[in-house]
Amino acid sequence: MSRSALVSTWAAVMVLVGMTASAQEGGPGLTRLLVTQVRVKPANIDTWRTLEREQVVPALRKAGVKQYSVWETLVGDQNELVVVRLLPSFAEFNGPDLLEKALGARAAGALNARLRECIESSHSRIENSRDEFYLDPGAAGTLFVSRYRAMPGRAGDYMNFVRNEMMPLARRAKENGTFAGWSVTTSVQGGEPNLITLNMFYNDFAPLDGPPPLAATLGPAGVAEFLRKGAGLINQVDQSVLKRVAELSF
Repeated sequence: MSRSALVSTWAAVMVLVGMTASAQEGGPGLTRLLVTQVRVKPANIDTWRTLEREQVVPALRKAGVKQYSVWETLVGDQNELVVVRLLPSFAEFNGPDLLEKALGARAAGALNARLRECIESSHSRIENSRDEFYLDPGAAGTLFVSRYRAMPGRAGDYMNFVRNEMMPLARRAKENGTFAGWSVTTSVQGGEPNLITLNMFYNDFAPLDGPPPLAATLGPAGVAEFLRKGAGLINQVDQSVLKRVAELSF
């Protein structure tokens, strides 16, 4: 069985996670993320990185941002970077943006103008990460992203399975070094509703040559049973591979 098929089925049991997160947005057990996909002009990529490193990151730290991650797309849309940060409250959008709060209106305006010159396009969306199904990847530098659409009415029977069966399995995979961690998010505002994103983190790219965590942890017989239980839950949208830009992340 192909890696894509195994990863797809691994993600299938997480469908209810996404649907529940959408229904409970802003409630306990969820972490709200602001995810921005930035398409940078090829000729301006070095300038954009320099502006991020020397001005944007220090300003965001000064403004009190606790977490900011930049990922470069290696397999997927080229010249695209994905920026992820926490969004504790929509109230942040009241008044000046974070750069202006940190730098003042004139300096922030000049910096934003230079950033806009580097960018072909950008799109921001809100995603909810379900804390219950999060395994901290630390500073893992490799990210395998799979996105799925939930099949209507096929998730409810799997909640207890996710909690009682899947998470112990995922913890085993992390403990034995099969992967560095994972997260499951659901697109809310700015994205397709109930679109599930499964993020698998690795310490390097070499594990992508082997079986996914499911197969490496369960073995053939366990995989067959897992595929039987999870059949027909989701449709795969796409997959991509990204690399963490360490100098722009904190």
